[in-house]
Parts: sequence; C-alpha cells; structure tokens
Amino acid sequence: MRIKAQENIRAYFAYGLGSVFVLALVMPLIWVVTTSVRPLSEMTQTPPLVFPRSVTFSAYVDMWDTGPFVKYFANSMAISLSTALIALAFSICAAYAFARFRFRGNTLLLMVVVMSQMLPGSSILIPLFQVIRSFGLLDTHVGMVLIYTGFAIPFCTWLLNGYFRAIPTDLEQAALIDGCNRLQLLYRIILPLAAPAIVAVGTFAFLLSWNEFLFAFVFTKSQALTMGNTSTNTTSYSPHR
Repeated sequence: MRIKAQENIRAYFAYGLGSVFVLALVMPLIWVVTTSVRPLSEMTQTPPLVFPRSVTFSAYVDMWDTGPFVKYFANSMAISLSTALIALAFSICAAYAFARFRFRGNTLLLMVVVMSQMLPGSSILIPLFQVIRSFGLLDTHVGMVLIYTGFAIPFCTWLLNGYFRAIPTDLEQAALIDGCNRLQLLYRIILPLAAPAIVAVGTFAFLLSWNEFLFAFVFTKSQALTMGNTSTNTTSYSPHR
C-alpha cells in the first residue's frame, strides 16, 4: 500500500507539473486570441482581464476590409504549400538513397548537405539576388518557391535519412521477394511507415517559408508579397468599435 501511495503521489506531482508547464505555454496564445476580440476599453484596463466581458470582431473586419489581405494570404499559402510539397518530393528520394544505397562519399556528401544549413541567409543574399534577377524571377511565386525549397531540402533530407535508417531492412527484403521494385517499395512500404516523420518535415518546410522575412523583403515588391513581409509595413492602430 505504501509503495502504491508513493507511486500515486509521484504521478500526481508529474501531472501537476506538466499541467503548469502546458498552461505556461498556452497562456500567451490565449491572451493573443482574447485580446483580438475585446474592445479597446478592456485592452487598456488595469488590472487586465484574462477573458473579455464583451466580444467584438471589428478588428478582423477591419483587417479584411483594409488592404489586400486576401492577396497576401493567398500568396503565402501558395508559396508555402508549393515549397512543402516540392521539398518533400526531393527530400524523400534523397534521404532514401542516402539511407539504403552505399556509394563512395555517401557520408561525406550527406555531411556537406547538412553543413549547408550553417550558412546564414544574408551571406548569399547578393549572389542569389543576381541569379534570380538574371532568370527574371524577381517578385514571382516561382522565384520564392525555388529559394525556400533550396533552404528546406537539406534539413528535410537529414531528418528523413535518420528515420529511414531506423526502418528494418527485413521489411524491404520481404517486399522485394514478393515482386516489388524499388519505386513500389518506397511508396507502398517506406512512406506509410515514415508518415509521422514526413508530416513533421512537411510542417517544417511549410513554416520555414511562411515565417521567413529576409528573402521575402528583398525578392518581392508587389505581386508575390507574403504575410511575413506585409505584417511589418501594414501594421496600423485602429480602435475597436
């Protein structure tokens, strides 16, 4: 009984500590959401209220009506989704090749791919600008997708490579004996098993392009402006009605 009581105390303590940690993480999000739907008088109230007494959506209406918000949002969605899909397509093939095919310089090449992530974006900004301009891709969706995909592929390849290596080769051997070729093996066996890693990598590639500011600021002007860029120059003060 004493051992069971001690285990219960440890469990309650762990759950309590975890609840406090989760609350600390979620509270800023709750504050942002509730602030966006409260009137100005409650925003400046002292002491502040966690939950608003009255709810208004005028801030969202103003945001939707003033400025080409829909265009910027559509640009961000198109660029981010395209980046995630293209980066996944290339990263899956590259990671599987690194994980299963042995060739001279395999490890060295993978390390070079990973080390390319160490270069800060500002160090290649000028030469990249010249290349994009020479191809006529400034202020275009294609140009932004190419840039973001180039930055996403190395990290995605590295993550997927580790996951593919953890998949037992016995499954692949059994599939090959049953008549699968390498392509069928990849899409019917490996990808379903690696679904959690693929979702995580796709989310990373999506957020990479969605949150990026430097390249969006330099390479876009009007047609391909994204949310990350426009949020800095379209922010204004407008009292809630």
